[in-house]
Amino acid sequence: MRFFLFFLFTFFSYAQITNNSLRISYQNIHFNLEHLGLLETSYFFHYKYFYTGISVYSAIYGKRGGFFVGGITGGLQYPLFKKYYLDSGIFIGGGGGGHAPQGSGFMSKFYTGVLFKDNKFSYGININNIQFKDSPINSTQIGLILDYNFQDIFFFKKPIKNYGYYGIEKITFSPFIINYFPINSKNTSNEKQKNFSILGAEISKKYKNYSFLISAGGAFAGNSDGYAEYLIGISKKIHPLIFKFLIGAAGGGKVKTNGGFIYKIQAQTNFKFINPSLGFMQAPNGIKAFYGGIYFHKSFNLITLGKKKLYFKPQKFNFKIYSESYLSPQRKNNDNKRLDVLNLEFGIYKNKNIILFLNTAAAYNGKSGGYAVGMFGAEYKFKNIFTKISIGAAGGGNLDVGGGLIAKSEVGFNYKNLFFSIGRIKAINGKLNSTIFSLGINFDFYKGIVK
Repeated sequence: MRFFLFFLFTFFSYAQITNNSLRISYQNIHFNLEHLGLLETSYFFHYKYFYTGISVYSAIYGKRGGFFVGGITGGLQYPLFKKYYLDSGIFIGGGGGGHAPQGSGFMSKFYTGVLFKDNKFSYGININNIQFKDSPINSTQIGLILDYNFQDIFFFKKPIKNYGYYGIEKITFSPFIINYFPINSKNTSNEKQKNFSILGAEISKKYKNYSFLISAGGAFAGNSDGYAEYLIGISKKIHPLIFKFLIGAAGGGKVKTNGGFIYKIQAQTNFKFINPSLGFMQAPNGIKAFYGGIYFHKSFNLITLGKKKLYFKPQKFNFKIYSESYLSPQRKNNDNKRLDVLNLEFGIYKNKNIILFLNTAAAYNGKSGGYAVGMFGAEYKFKNIFTKISIGAAGGGNLDVGGGLIAKSEVGFNYKNLFFSIGRIKAINGKLNSTIFSLGINFDFYKGIVK
């Protein structure tokens, strides 16, 4: 993982226009006489023949709803002839869930195949092998690939001038709280599904009269700790409301989603900052529920490729990837063996000292595969010293987190692009209360914001 982030930082440190791609792939893995359909969604940065980026795998077919894995991909795309390219790479990450035999949660994927590039889209097929450490999951299969290729503008050093010929892309970031009200639904124990609440965030990008979005959340109240969802969708503004349709993967916390596929239909108010919403969600032959939620949104007009002369303000962002160790996690079976989780964290600078961030993490070592975390927080930096506080939702992996609401505090030290920290993580209504130690990589980058 360190190699991939070092590669990313080194080769883009002087870049402005970057070649990027969004990937969706599907593979049907097999183990213990069952099949599990995994959907991959990835964001890649390309440099000449190489690429790297972040990937999420989620179950949408089989009987393992709630199975999620996140991590880092690195790969090679080499021209073969005409529009055909060799595409090979490796993914490493952590996750699990859905009562699958994922062992410690550490997943590796090796793949090689062929892509056909046609303007903005690439279509491909590969042979891939997916393995989990300490697990019977070791499967080789065919994968189907669809890439959307595009260019964007990132500054990996603060830009010298604040104007140029650009276009504008509108990005909206929306943390949310949602409460589900199940309709005549049973959980995986064949008991009545009770109300539960999730905490999450949504990112959307406007394109003409529509917006495309990604939404992720996890349970923090209602005895469904471990439930998580990861969705993609489309929205359209019809004054005074915004209507959304989303599909994706969900499960865990005894919420019955079968293979993991769900869809949601939602109507949301269109105010400046706080937006109440109402909606309906369903997993085929599983849970169905009405829901109500509150969204808190912030929109940014970011510069991208274009031909209009624009003045912009450089906005500084931060990205971290790190391993975090729970030195004495409290599990429901009273096992306190050390647990290691992989963290991905994205932050925005409010000023030179304060970063507001979104964090996601999943277990990869310690026999608690399936444990996952999603948090919001703030970091204060003073020279090389930093402190952080955060709150969010966690569950799975047999950890005792009560309803799922957790809080964390840390203090640490930065050295160039490396950092370490020590702190404490605690479940608000559970027994988890452990010292934590983290070691990882972080780097800053800039996007231009047009007022």
